[in-house]
Amino acid sequence: MNALLNDIRYALRLLAKSPGFTIVAVLTLALGIGANTAMFSVIHAVLLRPLPFADSERLISVWNDYGSGGQSLPAVSPPDFRDYQQRCRLFEQIAAATGGGGAAVDFGTMEGDERPQQVTVGFVTDNFFPLFSVQPILGRNFLPQETVLNGPAVVILSYGFWQRRFGGDPYIVGKNIRYNRQDVTIVGVLPQDFHLLLPPETLLLRDSELWRPAQIPYDNFPRNLTTLAVFGKLKPGVTVAQAQSEMDGIAAQLRSEHEVHRTSGLRIRVVPLQFDIVKNARTSLLILLGAVTLVLLIACANVANLLLARASAREREVAMRAALGAGRGRLVRQVLTEALVLAMMGGVAGIFVGSTALELLLRLNPGNLPRLAEVHLDGTVLAFSFAACALTGVLFGILPALQLGRPNLSDVLKEGSKSTGGMGRSQIRRILVISEIAVSLMLLLGAGLLIRSFFRLESARPGYDTQNILTMRMNIPGNRYPKFDDVIEFSKKVRNTVQAVPGVESVGIINRLPLSGSGPQTPYAYDAATEQAWESISADWRWVTPGYFETMGMQLARGRFFTEQDDLKHPYVVIVDELLANRAWPNQNPIGKRLQLLYFPSFNSPGINRSYAEVVGVLKHPRVHDLTRDVREQVYVSQYQQPGGQLGLVIRTKSDAAGMSKTIEDALRTLDAGIPVYEIKTIEQSVSEALGARRFSLFLLMIFGGLATGLAVVGLYGTIAFSVTQRTQEIGIRMAMGATTYEVSHMVLREALRLIGTGIIAGLIGTLLLGRILNSLLFEVSSIDPLTYVAGALVIALVSLLACWLPARRATRVDPIVALRYE
Repeated sequence: MNALLNDIRYALRLLAKSPGFTIVAVLTLALGIGANTAMFSVIHAVLLRPLPFADSERLISVWNDYGSGGQSLPAVSPPDFRDYQQRCRLFEQIAAATGGGGAAVDFGTMEGDERPQQVTVGFVTDNFFPLFSVQPILGRNFLPQETVLNGPAVVILSYGFWQRRFGGDPYIVGKNIRYNRQDVTIVGVLPQDFHLLLPPETLLLRDSELWRPAQIPYDNFPRNLTTLAVFGKLKPGVTVAQAQSEMDGIAAQLRSEHEVHRTSGLRIRVVPLQFDIVKNARTSLLILLGAVTLVLLIACANVANLLLARASAREREVAMRAALGAGRGRLVRQVLTEALVLAMMGGVAGIFVGSTALELLLRLNPGNLPRLAEVHLDGTVLAFSFAACALTGVLFGILPALQLGRPNLSDVLKEGSKSTGGMGRSQIRRILVISEIAVSLMLLLGAGLLIRSFFRLESARPGYDTQNILTMRMNIPGNRYPKFDDVIEFSKKVRNTVQAVPGVESVGIINRLPLSGSGPQTPYAYDAATEQAWESISADWRWVTPGYFETMGMQLARGRFFTEQDDLKHPYVVIVDELLANRAWPNQNPIGKRLQLLYFPSFNSPGINRSYAEVVGVLKHPRVHDLTRDVREQVYVSQYQQPGGQLGLVIRTKSDAAGMSKTIEDALRTLDAGIPVYEIKTIEQSVSEALGARRFSLFLLMIFGGLATGLAVVGLYGTIAFSVTQRTQEIGIRMAMGATTYEVSHMVLREALRLIGTGIIAGLIGTLLLGRILNSLLFEVSSIDPLTYVAGALVIALVSLLACWLPARRATRVDPIVALRYE
């Protein structure tokens, strides 16, 4: 221990004697370790940290799949859910929740304010919160008798809503509040740290402000109306594979018992909840982790280069210690101790850099990145930083330690001898610089590919206009507008009122706005085979009013848009997209063809029928889910023939759409002051939010590529500058013999070009081999895009040559007389 303390004290003295070297090395390491600390904080919170629920590793989500082209969603019908509860033996609990009753999303409104307040409402089974091991901080969970049909009207508040709306009133339990003109009794308040995390494909359920018991008429629901998000908790010791095997057996039973499941080929999947929540973010985050690790390796190579250069100046010192009896192990230990001390200093600075970088990352607000609120520096992240410090210390210290650990005493201790550092050491430094250039080029090319992809994505037309279109949402309460005619009449009033606002060009309504998440789907059939295998294929299902397509700037491939005459008094009609038309009637004219769809006969009834509709239009496919790809076929029906209470308004304006939001909202309040208007934003904002995750990846990879290039350039400069210093006497002799400044600079740059060229070739080969990893993040850009490769290589070459110009210029100013006396 004393020997180690002595080594540490000696290392600190040496570093204090070379403040320039120490500052450069510490800053280099701080950048590499800090970037890794920030990135690992995100990785740890999103991918590695268990969900914030007890026994979270036993939590699963349940998916129902129908056929090879049918619905595949974490959504289950109420009768199927009841069967799962009764038949599963390997689950401790199975619970369900939804964002509304029947097929409609019911958000609800709070009354009693000057303006009605829109709140999100979730409906859950009585064992839902116990499944997640959540106990209210005030009051209690729901009771079984509160989830029966027409049971007590009770509610549990979220912590945030309790604080915001009621100021954290500790006596809130037992009080009544008005909700959709109904008195409901508060029975509990959830803990502050409870936030419901869900797979991105979840249809209706959201992390809500109010929670009510799901009072489900199980016998009235068909088995193909999937409205429930179902979660399970495995018994201790049960594996996911065992649970899947049990569910396979239950699916087989249901297929044998129910015609609808037999024809659809029902399959049940159990997916670990944590994986299901973060699966879409996993690939991009792991790519970014790999990129930032490469930045750290470049930082290590840079510091190793500095230590190798410094080793030349210490050869005589080390040789003297060896001559006095210090063994090779003792010398290696001393140099490694110095490296570790340097790494720890860089690590301490890196934690501060990482903390600042993490704040900047969170300000980017990367769209759909899950668990973002959980990202912070904690003990695990600090332990990672400490381990990274130790590892980097060994990585950049081992080569200098091995080099200094075997000094040539006879050469070094000769009077007047000049240290050259040895061919081996020079070769190692060249290899390190080549590696830095190669890795930095790989990161730059990755960033370049993402930049081209992002610009392509921003400029691509998603099948609708994005300029000067405002969107907002309203929900028509079913208890106040209980009939089809009531809903249709109110929708028409909404359109007419908005259309009358000065500056509005057109308005339309849809039940699910573009880029607002998953929406309802419908099975469909277009011939005898698909009718027989009902639910084997499905499509997105949307209802719209006349004017919606025109307002959005969507284009017809064939036929017509909906008109005011497409109502309940006329035949059932439908507009499909090109994907469905090409699948159902390839090389045929779809206009006039018949499509079998789900039909909801009553606004407040969960019962559904299969009904034929005539195709009157074919729409050029709009990308309403994912801007980068076509997700699935789409079916549009007229709201006048299939009324619904969820109004998503799209409003085209003559000028700034966002600036008109207040005027339009005030106009809508004149229709029914009890219906709030909420989620007001432009289509441009929706597109920007949809691109948030890609923008996040692009920004980070640009930062990592720029940082890697800067470090590589510094390393190249140091290597060439050190080479010029080592060759000062040779340069002086050449100049004394008549060499021109051009010839001297050409000699220096020739050596640099060999390093740069080799590094660029290695980087291009590495990108060709690894570029396929980026394919999932690219849009209409190949991972071997020639333009990006040429541009990236030119950038590296130009920046590297600029770094070499200063040493070359210094070489041309060598005084031959001084150089001939140089040792």
